[in-house]
Amino acid sequence: MSDDPSVKPNATSPVDPPDTGTAAPDPCRRGDEATKAILQRLLNELSANESGVLQNLDTECLHDYRIAVRRTRSALDQIEGIFPRRTVERFSPRFAWLGKITSPPRDFDVYLLGFDDLKAGLPEPFQDSIEPLRLFLKRHCDLAHRELERQIRSSRYRTLLTSWEKFLMLPCPKRPQAPNALTPIKQIADLRIWKLFRRVLKQGRGILPGTPAENIHELRKTCKKLRYMLEFFRDLHAPEEIDKPIKQLKKLQNYLGDFQDVHARIDMLRGISHEMRNDATVSTETLLALGGLLASLDNRQTALRVEFPEHFDPFSNSRNRERFKELFKPAPSIKTLEPEEE
Repeated sequence: MSDDPSVKPNATSPVDPPDTGTAAPDPCRRGDEATKAILQRLLNELSANESGVLQNLDTECLHDYRIAVRRTRSALDQIEGIFPRRTVERFSPRFAWLGKITSPPRDFDVYLLGFDDLKAGLPEPFQDSIEPLRLFLKRHCDLAHRELERQIRSSRYRTLLTSWEKFLMLPCPKRPQAPNALTPIKQIADLRIWKLFRRVLKQGRGILPGTPAENIHELRKTCKKLRYMLEFFRDLHAPEEIDKPIKQLKKLQNYLGDFQDVHARIDMLRGISHEMRNDATVSTETLLALGGLLASLDNRQTALRVEFPEHFDPFSNSRNRERFKELFKPAPSIKTLEPEEE
């Protein structure tokens, strides 16, 4: 906690999770209890980084904060039928809002962190001319962080965290309404991981040379959900078994992340280019440098697009498919878990 009196204490005290792993090591633990343990740990991570986000002490504070937010929402949405539907419908949109308001400052942080690399990729005569773009990004970054600080100090944010902590601290009911609340957590986790893995395969196999970039982005989001589920429940499997699928997925995610970063930078720079053209103080040299930067990124995106098969094929090969099948495919005797009825 900061000594700065202008920084208000967190509305929520860190909740002590009942266990220290990513998930309860007991594969037979009821689903709602095991999931609450994960969510409590994520609340701890969020609360631990809140002060740093408010003060903008380090870009990693916001990075770690956003990861905790995204994983919280993913757990709510992906671990199906373990909480009442009204609970999920109450909290999931609120954490989506929290993810949305943290996105602009994080995006500008990333652009500024990578600015020197972008600059170095330009021909030397253009490198000094692109510096006004850094100042432009810095101004927008400062504005985005101030807006985020305002939102985090708002009653809307405090109400969310207070009500969320209250929910997590409530004991799980002996006779829950949610259909899968009493189901052993490993059965829930394995089935969901298996479904997500099959979705990744289907989406990836549908990506062809002419497929829109948005489809690659959708694949990236599905891979992220799969990664979260694998990491939530990695303690339910032997390390020598679970580490290999995670490692293979990380390799694919690294490629998909690179592609998305380039795509997002192109969109951002096109918007900035339009804005800077209408600014009389921006020199022709800077606009030319910006155009050169866009051309360089376009070429990089084209090159990455061609590389897709060499990154997807190792993940989708027969060996990796068999590995996922052995670890996660439900036995025929296990009924498919259905989400709660409307």
